[in-house]
Amino acid sequence: MADLRGAARGRAVIAEARVVLAARLGVQPGEALQQLIWLARDLDLEMEEAAALVIGARREGGEGEPLPPPTVMPLVEAGRAAEADLAADEGRLAEVEDDPAARAVLDASIDAAVHLVPVRGVEGTVLDFLYAGANEFTKDLFGRGVAELMGKRLLRMDPGSALLGLFTSYVETLETGKVFKRGPFEFSTAQEGVTRTSRMSVHCVQVPTGICVSWRYHDDEERMRRRLERVGRLALMGFGEWDLATDELEWSEQMAHNFGLDPVHTAPMLDELTKLVVDEDRPLVEERVQTMLSRRAPVEMEHRVMTPDGEYRHLWIFAEPVLDRAGRPVSVNIVSQDITRRRGIERALAETRREMLRQQARTAQERRVAVTLRRAILPDSDEVMPLPGLRVAIRSLAAESAARIGGDWFATRPLPDGRSLFAIGDAAGHGLPAAAAMARTRNGLMGLAYTNQPPGRLMGWLNEMVGQMEPEPAATGTALIARYDPRAREMQWSCAGHLPPILVRDGRAWQLEVDPGPMLGAVPSLGYPTVTTRVEPGDLVFLYTDGLVERRDVDLDEQIARLMEILRDRSSSPEPVLDRVLARMGHDRAADDTTLFAVRIE
Repeated sequence: MADLRGAARGRAVIAEARVVLAARLGVQPGEALQQLIWLARDLDLEMEEAAALVIGARREGGEGEPLPPPTVMPLVEAGRAAEADLAADEGRLAEVEDDPAARAVLDASIDAAVHLVPVRGVEGTVLDFLYAGANEFTKDLFGRGVAELMGKRLLRMDPGSALLGLFTSYVETLETGKVFKRGPFEFSTAQEGVTRTSRMSVHCVQVPTGICVSWRYHDDEERMRRRLERVGRLALMGFGEWDLATDELEWSEQMAHNFGLDPVHTAPMLDELTKLVVDEDRPLVEERVQTMLSRRAPVEMEHRVMTPDGEYRHLWIFAEPVLDRAGRPVSVNIVSQDITRRRGIERALAETRREMLRQQARTAQERRVAVTLRRAILPDSDEVMPLPGLRVAIRSLAAESAARIGGDWFATRPLPDGRSLFAIGDAAGHGLPAAAAMARTRNGLMGLAYTNQPPGRLMGWLNEMVGQMEPEPAATGTALIARYDPRAREMQWSCAGHLPPILVRDGRAWQLEVDPGPMLGAVPSLGYPTVTTRVEPGDLVFLYTDGLVERRDVDLDEQIARLMEILRDRSSSPEPVLDRVLARMGHDRAADDTTLFAVRIE
């Protein structure tokens, strides 16, 4: 008798569940029973257990804990309420206030998301929810989007949410504000006699007018689709299929973006798409299409398109025909990639290369002019005029790099009164402007030398001249001017920002002390002092420019100390001294000009 009573109870539960599903789904009882069988199979439950879930009954006896009673109306009552109150749903939606929080949730979600507002009974019990909003990503298991769901009731469109307890959790979130998350889990629902199942995750939050629910399906096809979309978006690569029978094109969103079209609209016919190709490239596209269809082999091409907003784009296209069993093409798979940025970079690089070549040509020309000017202004070492009471040796080396040719200069001149003038300097900068400034500075000094004024006065006049040079009014430079009197054995000299001379005597070498004045052209109307130094026969006065001692990785004082150490070991003739200095100082002709000036007192 107990078994009979249990069997009768089970049949009653199944029968009631069949009626509930029939009313809920709007189908015949026989089809509702089939739906119940499918739900039990998908949920891995016995028929009685699935039926008990449908009608909200407790499962008594057997293994496991009893199911908690539902906190909402059974599906049959919800279905009846929906049928009776269907006309009022439109009015309910019209009364829903604007909800910025709900809009923010929908806009921020990258998954399917909907805004649900509650439908309450006379006692305030939540009977159902109405779809009041959805984002562009919304698709349920049956592929229904915003247009199909708006204004509909949740339990009618998605009975699985009640069968698996989601509806109860939604109500709890609505009433308490507690955030609900679940998944991934197996989710099943039914519609019009069809049941579908997928693994999914769901997230529900409270908003002022109801709740917002977002979900994601975790089936392999969906994951693969998302991955392909991300790859296409990152690589600007789109995919399309051209049906040769209908001449229709099916494409991905990125394919539409590549051609500057809206992916929401239906893909255009292929001839409409080719109209976007610029006129100059259209013959190439037509020739490649004909080649592909006639040879039935893949082709690739590159062409430009003019988007509807007037933007030019460079597209790389790969097309491959799909053949039937007879070897005839029935469709074409197309891959497009937007390579506009790549071509823009290539154009910029090509223009940069052309500009560099032009700059190299200009630099080479400037170097030739600068070297020619140098040779015309500065005499060769063996052409230096002899000076009374002195033996002079000079090495003037121009930089090998065209960009580093500077303004090094030197000058020697016997004076009418029996004295001698010698000088060394360096016009600031490099290239042709420095060479021109060097020529004007040196020529100016050679003219001023006949005034018979002391070196300090000559330096002051030279400073004024350099400061007024055109077209470089801000030209500057360094200089050291010396005048030697063989009768008094005195050297008078003045310095404008230049390295002091080194005096070598009896195996000792030291820098002559001086307070160097500012560089030429830096401060107008400035007087420079004249320093007098007594010299003896056999003394060596060594002058040089900064190219000999300046190195980026070595301290300047260390280089000067090294130079003086080399000068202590000298021969009686100044020429070997210069050769030894150049060899042992590790002179780098690529870095800068270098001028060495050795004067031996006879």
